[in-house]
Amino acid sequence: MRYSFKHILAQLLSYTLHPGILPTAGAFYILFVHPDVFAIESITRVLFVVFTGTYLIPMLVIYILTILGIIESVHLIKKQDRIYPYVVAAFSAILTSRILMNMGAPREITYSTLASAFILVVSSVLIPFFKSSAHMAGIAGFAGLYLALFEKYNAGNLSTMLVLIGLCGAMAWARVALKRHTLRELFSGAVLGFLSIYVLLSR
Repeated sequence: MRYSFKHILAQLLSYTLHPGILPTAGAFYILFVHPDVFAIESITRVLFVVFTGTYLIPMLVIYILTILGIIESVHLIKKQDRIYPYVVAAFSAILTSRILMNMGAPREITYSTLASAFILVVSSVLIPFFKSSAHMAGIAGFAGLYLALFEKYNAGNLSTMLVLIGLCGAMAWARVALKRHTLRELFSGAVLGFLSIYVLLSR
């Protein structure tokens, strides 16, 4: 089957800015702009814990559930397919935040991981009504993180913030182009992701 350029571009955006990868990208950015200086070993351990807890474990569970026939697709297209993966991912994120706290990781990383768990829990509650977009929650959450750190540490600039806003728009276009979400689902994901991260990191 041949796909159009629009379809390929939408898929590329969806995979590149996958919500499972963005928590690790956010943790890396926090370590980069944080006023404290961290050893390479500490940075590696923190990123490994975040990547494992927020991406590897949830993805492994999704593949296992797909193989067992409990969910239909790894893309979680159907609303009901999201329940078990979201619950497991939320529990994994909470456990990850606990590990990070014990490691002495920056509070912003622990809080952003907790925010990820909160987003997953709320998204799970909304499943009977509609499937809030995880992709929009991810990229909007990163924008919220960037803005919070800009206000807190004067890190970043307006141009980058505008680029992130543009990426939010591009992601919304991609999910509509792939026919994965409605505008309401995209909007709810964006608001949930942005506010959850921004409010917690602004404390």
